[in-house]
Order: sequence, then C-alpha cells, then structure tokens
Amino acid sequence: MKKIKLAKNSGFCFGVKRAIRLAEETAQKHGKAITLGPIIHNPQMVENLKHKGVSVAENTDDIGDEAVIIRSHGIPRETYEILKAKQNIIIDATCPYVAKAHEFARIANSENYDIFILGNHKHPEVIALKSYIDKKVYFFESSEEIINKKFNKVAIICQTTQNIDNLIKLSNSLIPICNELRIFNTICNATNVRQNSSLELAKHSDLMIVIGGKNSSNTKMLAKLCSKYATTKHIETQDEIKNEWFANADNIGLTAGASTPDWIIIDVYNKIKVIVGDANDLVQSVDAIPGYKEESNEYECSKRP
Repeated sequence: MKKIKLAKNSGFCFGVKRAIRLAEETAQKHGKAITLGPIIHNPQMVENLKHKGVSVAENTDDIGDEAVIIRSHGIPRETYEILKAKQNIIIDATCPYVAKAHEFARIANSENYDIFILGNHKHPEVIALKSYIDKKVYFFESSEEIINKKFNKVAIICQTTQNIDNLIKLSNSLIPICNELRIFNTICNATNVRQNSSLELAKHSDLMIVIGGKNSSNTKMLAKLCSKYATTKHIETQDEIKNEWFANADNIGLTAGASTPDWIIIDVYNKIKVIVGDANDLVQSVDAIPGYKEESNEYECSKRP
C-alpha cells in the first residue's frame, strides 16, 4: 500500500490568516473592498474573496471610493501616501514580519549602511521594502552574485520567504569585503518551519507534491528545496495531477505554501488516494491527513468556501 503524508507544517500561516480575516471583515462592514494587487499569492483564494466583495486593483488609478486593504506583502510608502491623499479608508493587512523588515530598512538607511536585500527584486514585498531606503540598494538572490567591491558598513535585509542557508552564504561572502556587517534576519518563522518540515518529509519520500500558487515565492522555494531529495511537482490544484506520477512512488509526500487554503490541500490528498486505489479513507479535514500537526487555526478562513 502506498503511503501519503502531509508535511507537519503546511498551508496558511499567521500573516495570511490575518490578511484574509481583515479582508472579509472589511467587505462585510463596508459592503465592498479592494486590494492593491492580490492580497496573497493564491489565485483560488483571491477568487473566493472576489465572491465575498473583495476585488483587486492593479494600480491606484483603478481605485474609487472603496475601503482599501493593503496586501500582506505590503506596498511602497509612496503608494500609501497616494491612498491617504485620496482619503480612502485604509485597512493595513501587511504581514507583521514584512512590516518589521520595513522598520529595519528605515534603521539601516538612517545609519548610513550600504543595504543588501536578499530576495527577488521584482517581488511586491521587495519593491515595498526598497521604498524605505533612499540610497542605492544591492539586490541578490544568491551569494554567487556578490560584486568585487569594498564596503565600509553593510546591512543585510531578507525577503521574508528566503531560505536561511542563502542568508548564511550571503553573509559569509560579504564578510571579507566590508568593515562592518549587520544582519537583520527577517526570514519569518512560518517560512522556517514549513521549509524544515517539508525537507524532512522529502528525505523520506519518492515523490513530493508541493501545493500553492505558481506566483508564490514561499511555495516556489519549497519546491526548490524538496527537489534536492525527491522528484517534485509544483501544482496549484488537483486538476494538474497526472496519474503516471505515482506509478513508481511508494512514499508520497505533500506540502503546501503559506498562502494555500485547506480545501485545496484536502482535494489534492483525496484525488491522490483515489488514483492509488485507496478511496475508502477520504478526508474532510486537513487535520485528518497523516503527518499534519500545524498550530491551531485561530481563524477558519482556509476552509472550503
């Protein structure tokens, strides 16, 4: 019999739960609401919120008099000032970990550090982070990108979904070329625990299924890490699953990004059970999937709509 396990820590994190709760409460209170960019990087959850009155604007010109919800990734401070000038009701759903990174950026900037951001410079979280720095910023996605230059004071700030090993490698690469190095470890705890539990499961799996938005940085990082130990497939929903993936896989591991709701994880698990010929023990709750022991879900926003 094939074994299917879900990584101990999977799915919605605290910051995402908080953002979804704020979005739903705002739409309920004001009749409608709008986010500047998707509130989280999960298309299915964004669509679910749309049916509850939460729409998405691509820029401030598309925003009328609706209550505006700041996405979990945060927005540039210049954009925030535009919204204030428009006199919109503003609900800030920026993840507290991301907001802390903004504060560290302000500190490093005021103390005249050369600032290195470890992360994807095109990601909305990093774009927002950069707006708190009024000098040149160096972007790195890996330690191999270090330039041949001498620095005096250097500060490192991370995209919250980065991997700790990348931070260590970057720090080690910077030590020989600067006189002072200050490291702000802004990788969030939820990212760490999801990566660690996913890696542990991947080491004992023939196949890993990583569930989450294709535009989700933390989910893509999970897929990258798991692929070091097992054949890995990154999917958004059960519709992408192919039967042939499981032919030679006896130990099947599942994990999900921090913006993946429970109902999608449940659908994936149950479809795999059917594919491998074990349809007698389907689940209705993510808690019933073997391996899962996530922290208590303080707000049940990740359940099936």
